[in-house]
Amino acid sequence: MNRLCAITACLVLTCFWACVDKIELGGSDRPGSGILVQGKFIPGTPGAVTAEVFELYVLSGNQPRPIGGAKVVLHDDLGHSLDLISNYDGKYYRAFDRNTPAFPVQSGRQYRLVASLPDGRVFESEWETLPDPVPADSLRAEIVVREFINADNVPVPIPTVQFYLYTGLKAPGSAVPARLRWEIDQSYKITDTPKSPDIAPKTCFSVRKLFKDNVLIIDGGSVAQDRLEGYPLVETPVDYRFSEGFYLLVNQQTISANAYGYLEELNQLLARKGTQFDPPAGAIRSNITCPTHPETLVYGFFYVAQEDTARLYVSPDFAGNPRTYCPLPVTFNPPSHPTPCDDCLLEAGGQLEQPYWWQE
Repeated sequence: MNRLCAITACLVLTCFWACVDKIELGGSDRPGSGILVQGKFIPGTPGAVTAEVFELYVLSGNQPRPIGGAKVVLHDDLGHSLDLISNYDGKYYRAFDRNTPAFPVQSGRQYRLVASLPDGRVFESEWETLPDPVPADSLRAEIVVREFINADNVPVPIPTVQFYLYTGLKAPGSAVPARLRWEIDQSYKITDTPKSPDIAPKTCFSVRKLFKDNVLIIDGGSVAQDRLEGYPLVETPVDYRFSEGFYLLVNQQTISANAYGYLEELNQLLARKGTQFDPPAGAIRSNITCPTHPETLVYGFFYVAQEDTARLYVSPDFAGNPRTYCPLPVTFNPPSHPTPCDDCLLEAGGQLEQPYWWQE
C-alpha cells in the first residue's frame, strides 16, 4: 500500500511494458494453493534487487508458507545474470553497484527475474524495461491540526506534520509524462535511560518505513501540469519521534505503465481483502508465469525502477518540542520486559551508526 491518483496498497510489486494476461481466480476446480513471486530491481550506488517467494493457500485459512532455498536470479537482455541470496524465510536479496562490470545497468535495457524452486518448478517474469529517472526536487513540512477519535469516541485535535513534495513529472529531456511511485521512510533519534547506573545511556537512530504497507503512485499523463508544486504527499502525527530530530525520506521511483496499472488493480482488491497474502478475490494482472508447470496458480509482479531520494529534517523546535520517549511514564502496570528505554536498539529499525545523510 490520494489526490492525484495516489494509491494505497500492501504489496511492493510490478508490471510489464506490454500487455499481460490476467489470472481468473475462484472455482472449485482450482488448485488449493498457488505461488507468489514478487520483486523489484532498483539500480543505484549501491543498488539492490529483492524478491519474495511464498506459497499461498487458496481454499483454507492457513498462513502463507515461505519458500527458502530457491535459486532466484536477475537477468538482463545482454546475457548477464546476478544471483540473489536466500535468507530461507522466503525473502531474497542482493546489493551491488550499478557500475559493476559483471552486471552493467543502463536505461532502456530489459531485465527479468527467474525463480527456480527446490521442487523443480520455475517461475519467470516478463522482460521489464528500465525507464529514465525523474528527479525529486525538494520537500517542505508544515504543522497542521487534525482531529482523531480517541478510545472514548471523542474527537481530539492532534498536531500533525504535513509533508509537501516538489518534483517534475517528466524525465529530463523527455516529452513523455512519467509514472511515479513513492516509498516513504522515516528516521529519528531515541536515547535510552538504562536502570543500572553502570550502563551509560546511548542514542540510536531508527530507520524504517513510515507506513509499512502503503504504496503511493501517480500517472503524470493524468495531470495537466508538468510539475507537482507543494503536492501534499504524506502526513504523520507529532509524537516522540520528533523529540530528538526526525527525517522524512521520500524514495521516488519511475515505474512502467503496467506497474502503475497493476497497483491500481491491487488497490481495488485490497479494498475488499486488506492483506498482502490474501489470495486474490478477482482478476488481477501478473507478469509472472510458470512455464514448467502451467497449471500452477501464480501471483505477483516484478518491476524495475529508477530511484531518486529527497530528504527533509524536522527539528524538535519545529515540531513543538514533544515529550521524549524515555524515560517511560510511571504507571501501575510497568512493562516487565525490556523496552527501548532499557536499550534503544530494541526500537524498530534501531542502529547505533548515524546515517551518512543525517545533518541537523
